[in-house]
Amino acid sequence: MQQVVYVASPASQQIHVFALDESGELAPLQVVDTPGQVQPLVISPDGHWLHAAVRPDFSLISYRIGVDGRLSEPSSAPLAGSASHTAISADGRFLLAASYAFNHVTVSAIGSTGRAAPPHQQLDGLQAAHSVTLLAADGQGEQEVLVACLKEDRIRRFVLCREGRLRPHPLGDLQTASGAGPRHLALHPSNGDLYCLNELDCTINRYRRSADGDITLCQSLEMLPAGYQGEYWGADLHVTPDGRFLYSSERASSLLTQFAIAPDGELGVVGHFPTETMPRGFAIDGQGRWLLAAGQASHQLALHRIDPASGALTLQARQPVGEGAMWVRVLTLAP
Repeated sequence: MQQVVYVASPASQQIHVFALDESGELAPLQVVDTPGQVQPLVISPDGHWLHAAVRPDFSLISYRIGVDGRLSEPSSAPLAGSASHTAISADGRFLLAASYAFNHVTVSAIGSTGRAAPPHQQLDGLQAAHSVTLLAADGQGEQEVLVACLKEDRIRRFVLCREGRLRPHPLGDLQTASGAGPRHLALHPSNGDLYCLNELDCTINRYRRSADGDITLCQSLEMLPAGYQGEYWGADLHVTPDGRFLYSSERASSLLTQFAIAPDGELGVVGHFPTETMPRGFAIDGQGRWLLAAGQASHQLALHRIDPASGALTLQARQPVGEGAMWVRVLTLAP
């Protein structure tokens, strides 16, 4: 099954597009120049659009995705500030953007053409809002929204209503350890767990969400090897599609950490693997066979093979990308 990889490189203002086949061959497909420093990327649920946030002219560029994965027909809509992370509702109708620098989260409508409108809601006072994550929709079509606020040591909880407006979640927010710095979140595909990468103390928190909406901290584990003496600078985390493994990246050590997920949800550290220098962003392909890590300082994209039994990583290939590469997204093309 053919897959396409998108890599955002803000320093060179480019998106690199690669074709990824089942054997692991990573072939350059396209280089797109962006109208500014491109950072977070998000793919629409139907796989027809790639939305890229750019700065310093704060805007969202929407690209149509062709049948072969190439990008075309860009359109632009304003954003209220520099976006650090973006997400789209399950029905594809709304795009949410978290802004670390501007301490807010915004909501923009996505029209029937697939293109985004200017934000219609802005919630301020979210200190260092680093990411926005949507949980599964309920029976009324509403989705819970989690905003990791790094400088608050708090994960803010909201509800996105069907009309596309956020309201505070009735069960309140989640507090992390003091000085943890919650940054990015990932969801288990089936068991209800969610994971938070804490940038400043390089820990992974595992939470269990109950049927009535309560979210309880179950575990907190160190990302870095025992005895590590360097800087702490956690970056990204992702779960394999089968829910068996979780991986995280740390920029100062340039390491990927592998965690095993037991059938009961228990999380355990398995190993550490070197990758590109300063791996701010990475992604796992739709079949769970490949991990692709972008080096913010190496300007390279590493393709690691995921062992199907153990989850261990083996470097398969490297490809040059733009300067400051930091965002990676993978799309499985329609047959």
